[in-house]
Amino acid sequence: MIVGTEPGNSVCKNPFIQKYHRAIFYTAWLLLALIQSRYTELLDDEAYYWVYSHFLDWGYFDHPPMIALLIRLGYGVLHNELGVRLLPLLMNLFSLVIIEKLIVKKNPFLFYAICLSLAVLQISGFVAVPDTPLIFFTAIFFWFYKKFISNFSIAYAFLLGIGTALLLYSKYHGVLIILFTLLSNIKLFTKYQTYIAGVVALLLFTPHLWWQCQHDWVSFRYQLFENKV
Repeated sequence: MIVGTEPGNSVCKNPFIQKYHRAIFYTAWLLLALIQSRYTELLDDEAYYWVYSHFLDWGYFDHPPMIALLIRLGYGVLHNELGVRLLPLLMNLFSLVIIEKLIVKKNPFLFYAICLSLAVLQISGFVAVPDTPLIFFTAIFFWFYKKFISNFSIAYAFLLGIGTALLLYSKYHGVLIILFTLLSNIKLFTKYQTYIAGVVALLLFTPHLWWQCQHDWVSFRYQLFENKV
C-alpha cells in the first residue's frame, strides 16, 4: 500500500519493501533482462552488429565502433545470445541507476513506474543495438556535466571530455545531446575548462575521424544524405 506523507512524496508502509525496494526493483529488472537475452533470438540488426564485431575497427559504414566492441567482449565470455547482449544489458541496468541518482527524487516508486512504462527502456534492456550505449553514456555525460558545472575544475573537464567522446563513439546522435546541452547553458562558453573538455573529447575521437577520412566520410554521408530509413 502506498500512502502520501506529503504531496508528491509517497512511501510504502511495508517495512521490508520500504527498506529494500531499490534492490528488489533492480534485481527484478536484471533477471528479466537476463532471461529475455538468453531465450530471444537475435534481431536482424543484432546479427549484423555481431558480424562486424569480428572485424574490430575505429569505424563502420553506418555506426561508430562502440556496439561492435561491446558485443566482441561479451561474446568472448559467452558464445550465445546472452553473450552478444551481456554488456548492453548491464549498461541498461546502470543507466537506470545513474538516472535515478541524477534526478531529484520525491517518490522512488514513481520512478520505477515510469521505467516500467517506457518500452524503449525495457527493449534496450536486452537488445544489443547502438541506442543502449548511447543511453548509458548520455547518463554518464550528464553525471560528469553536473559535477563539472558545480565545480569548474580541470579534473572534471577531463572527465567531461572523456564522457563526451564515449557518447560520440556510441552513436552519432550524441552530438545533439552535446549541442543542446551547450545551448542550454551559454555561460559554458566563458569558461576555459569547457574548451579543455572539448579538446580532450576531440583528441579521443580523432581515431574515428581519421578512419572516416580514410573511407571518404562514408558514415557521415550515409547518415546525413543517403539513409532513407
